[in-house]
Amino acid sequence: MNAKELIIQHIKERLDSFKELGQAYSDEKIDALAENLSKTGKPLTEIFTLIDNKFSNQLRKIKHDDYLASLKEYYLANIDKLEKGNNCYLLSYDQGVKVLEQAYIKEEKELNSDLKEVLVNNNKKGYQKINSKANDYELIISDIAYLLKIDYASTYRVFDEKMEPQGILHLSFTNPQERFLNFEEVLRYIKEESPKFNLKQELIEYHDRHLKMGLKKARSKEDYQSNIDYVLKMFKALPDITDNNIAELRKKYLNMKVFELLTNSLDNNLENIGLMVNKESLKKYTYRLSPSFNKYTTTMDNLNEDETICNFYIVDKKELLINLMKKYYDDIKGLLSLIANNNETLKQLTRQVIKEHLEFEQYEKYSEQIENNIDMISDLVKAKKEVTPDTEEDQMRNEDNEILFRNRISPISDNYVSEEYEDSDRGSTIITAIITFILFVTIGIILLAILALSKMNI
Repeated sequence: MNAKELIIQHIKERLDSFKELGQAYSDEKIDALAENLSKTGKPLTEIFTLIDNKFSNQLRKIKHDDYLASLKEYYLANIDKLEKGNNCYLLSYDQGVKVLEQAYIKEEKELNSDLKEVLVNNNKKGYQKINSKANDYELIISDIAYLLKIDYASTYRVFDEKMEPQGILHLSFTNPQERFLNFEEVLRYIKEESPKFNLKQELIEYHDRHLKMGLKKARSKEDYQSNIDYVLKMFKALPDITDNNIAELRKKYLNMKVFELLTNSLDNNLENIGLMVNKESLKKYTYRLSPSFNKYTTTMDNLNEDETICNFYIVDKKELLINLMKKYYDDIKGLLSLIANNNETLKQLTRQVIKEHLEFEQYEKYSEQIENNIDMISDLVKAKKEVTPDTEEDQMRNEDNEILFRNRISPISDNYVSEEYEDSDRGSTIITAIITFILFVTIGIILLAILALSKMNI
């Protein structure tokens, strides 16, 4: 046989094992493919590998598309007809459990061409975004936020009566007695209300200087440090703020930065996060960090794959994390340890979550980005712990976090983990981890009970 004939034979053998592709390849198409490959001059072993990879990828795309189609059929089979007074269905993953409920959404006003302020069930304020690939990521990120116990705005996919997607919905996250201020508005609030003159002036000067310079790349350690410190100093400048409130805001903000790196969030400017301000009495204010929202993860023209936006700067993701770990490690080491200790489990879970929301090409790309970010974090944490080992207190805190994490992933695993078409071993890591966790917890409870009984006998 000549090279072309051997290639045709290999193609047909592979198509026999990939039966879903058989109809897509006529004899003429097989002949043309073999002709083109034979002319490349590459060794047959390399050509055979190219064929195998091509067919495998095509098969995975077909099965991914079938999976998304089956989801719609599943939803259609499990919904009741819209009751009078309702005009849509809302899909959420409340506490890791899928919830599909009927609702009534009334448009209050159009904020821009992509965003509407709405009233949900006549009593809840919300913001509805149009269908777009960028908005699909917010559903994914809200689930990942739940896994890692990061506050995220309550997020829903909106469907019409035929289960056709109509965009996504964020419920307002302020309580009646609160007002939300993004960090640009927080600075104006500090100008008007804060009695801390020197700190207030420092913040104003830093903000105005960088605003005039426009978005630019961080070049030095000082750029990275001052960029984060700007927000932390804002917390200290707030009127009536207590030391405990400062510490709480600081920890949540820094952990949000880690979460943004993990999920590949890009446009993390000062308008996409902020504070809820609560006036408890005529003279007393308290504050809490807003849940995460409006996360942008698709490509941006002014960024390469290793960069993201953080406040005033374009920063290198890895360099940002290194700087966070150098100065603020005590605040973020709990979350970092959780990610590093559950590296493979998180990869499996996030891949399952992403699969449900994105078309194949976006699914593949985003899954790879998340996995690379998890590995980057894990590698840096491992290196850090070699220099700064965990204390006994750290280890106890990590064990508590692990228990809470396992409790959160159980319903997610039940919802998402199915027979994975990419690798027969996929999904088993999660199930094995959960079973192992339950076994260890059971043993721990038994040992604690024996210890307690022994003390009682004494």
